[in-house]
Amino acid sequence: MTRLRVQWVEDSPPDDATFDLTGVTSTAYPATESVFAVGTDRPAARTCVIGGVVHGQADDDKTWDHYHDKYNAACLKIIARGWIQVHGFRCDNVEDGIKPQESSVNANDTQFFISGTHLTRIRDDCMENDYTVGGVLYDNLWEQCNTGISERPSRDRSWQTPESETLVLDHMLIGLYQTPHREDGKVVMGANALFKWSESGNRVVIKCSTFMVDAVSLNGTDAMAFPPGTVVDDSGCPDTPSTLVWLGGGAEYPAWAAGIRVVTDPGVWTAAVAAWKAAHGEVGAG
Repeated sequence: MTRLRVQWVEDSPPDDATFDLTGVTSTAYPATESVFAVGTDRPAARTCVIGGVVHGQADDDKTWDHYHDKYNAACLKIIARGWIQVHGFRCDNVEDGIKPQESSVNANDTQFFISGTHLTRIRDDCMENDYTVGGVLYDNLWEQCNTGISERPSRDRSWQTPESETLVLDHMLIGLYQTPHREDGKVVMGANALFKWSESGNRVVIKCSTFMVDAVSLNGTDAMAFPPGTVVDDSGCPDTPSTLVWLGGGAEYPAWAAGIRVVTDPGVWTAAVAAWKAAHGEVGAG
């Protein structure tokens, strides 16, 4: 077992490198740099990260803007050409979860495949995909996200994402997580939404996935809509279709949900989380 209190970084990895972080646990957050970082100086071709655990030390009583303004870092930042893979990564109590990037803005030179990751108590985006990288999210439990996935380029930038580029959510579990926010001089509890989108965002395809939203977004019902053009393909799971567990009051989800089945039973979410943990050897784990 290796325990780290400072950032782990491979800023100029070789091509075709796999970094096995199994047995490595880091407590290097709060920080201004991402806890684990690969390819930040010279992105390589085809980079893979396996394993790794982050136990962030964020204070539950401090507000979203405190961490966003002072410690805006991710559990894992990974930049590569060709493809990015992340498998079996665990992250808890950090500003952002996973942050994939292309070699430069709108380079369209990489795709990702991310599987078997478990994220909890993420104070901003479980995936900050603001370079709008296309790819597949498969069999991940993103249990507590203040925002699920962001595809909103920073600094008012925008670009045309290729029509052929998609973001596929396949057997995904994404649940929202309320944290303290400062609004109009007061501290209020709340979350943003499953998707933080823009005109630069990818076309979304959802397969056999489960979502949980427990309140109206702090940014209003418009923010709660699924990205325009989202397609739901449950051909691989006709008996257990994609489901949105809505716990914010009333039978109807208050925004466009792409035709996904909406239920109000919290047990549906609890059972899906328990099944994922059992399948991944996390029975009894937090």
